[in-house]
Amino acid sequence: MGKAVLNDLASNRHLWLCDSFEGLPAPSFPEDHGYDFTPSNDYLGVSVEQVKDNMSRFVELDDRIHFLKGFFKDTLENAAIDSIAVLRLDGDLYESTIQCLKALHHKVPSGGFVIIDDYGVLEPCRTAVKEFLEGAGLKPEIHDIDGTGVYWQVP
Repeated sequence: MGKAVLNDLASNRHLWLCDSFEGLPAPSFPEDHGYDFTPSNDYLGVSVEQVKDNMSRFVELDDRIHFLKGFFKDTLENAAIDSIAVLRLDGDLYESTIQCLKALHHKVPSGGFVIIDDYGVLEPCRTAVKEFLEGAGLKPEIHDIDGTGVYWQVP
């Protein structure tokens, strides 16, 4: 859907899809204790090839769409992402969420949006968001989307 919007707006923006494409890593942070999703990785781990195939049914893949494969701790810090208009995170766990926020939140300019998919249902995710915002001295107005996800606009 993001690519279709880019096409409609004749935008020169890029769409980045960052994922392991293998499922979630085993929990290694204490905040993630009791939230091991690795037994579901056969279901959660959709290959980059399958994602590209699915996307190509709806939009033409071009050089504005980037697939960054790997766990966030290994890929985001040095990713060639300059500015992010909409940062959407689906990290599930504390570790994944905090890594994304630390690596990418500062790249969202004033007026941009941050969407967190699992804030309302996964305590580790919610804890990571709260700790990140407090540590950064940020107090955005967090809006509920559907009881699961939330968003805020960067001032």
